Amino acid sequence: MNNRLTLAASLLALSAFGFAAEKTFTVVGDRLEYRNLATVVSESEFEAFTGKTTKVSGSLTFDMAKKTGSGTIMVDVASIQTGIPTRDEHMRSAQWLDAEKFPSIKFETKSVKSAGGDKYRVTGNLTLHGVTKTITVNATVKYRAASPAVKAAGFDGDVVQIATKFDIKLSDYGVTIPAPAQGKVSNEVTLGISAYATAK
Repeated sequence: MNNRLTLAASLLALSAFGFAAEKTFTVVGDRLEYRNLATVVSESEFEAFTGKTTKVSGSLTFDMAKKTGSGTIMVDVASIQTGIPTRDEHMRSAQWLDAEKFPSIKFETKSVKSAGGDKYRVTGNLTLHGVTKTITVNATVKYRAASPAVKAAGFDGDVVQIATKFDIKLSDYGVTIPAPAQGKVSNEVTLGISAYATAK
């Protein structure tokens, strides 16, 4: 009887350990790149536009049981498109985001706190245009264990979706709006990221 109880307790402990174990997830790319989306929204006095790209990369660790994690997410600056090629060229130029010198917008986590359910408060370093600032944002992390449904959706292994949206001031990151664009581009823009990452 005692042996059976010991065996049952051991199996339960192993099961709990397996669920709580931290896993490393890699943001999907290649054939699944289209599932990701990064946006920058500008709403100014005379013009509003949204820049978009699916070129999101990075990796993160996540512990579903402890609701903790860490990681780095990067967005490719040169691939952002706003719907007007000339505006895209200006945005990538040295006067603006300088994509050649600073090819990525990067967010690297410093701390993650559960806000209940799949909501989190994430503090990290945002690097844009070569300037790094510490910010705190609201994020959603949805976890799905590997299953036939997950596989049918095109993912291999466990999958998490990370989503966040927050406002920044371009001037805080050394970006100056040239005189011809005054009133057409807002100094305060909204950055948004929705990315899927998998772990086998």
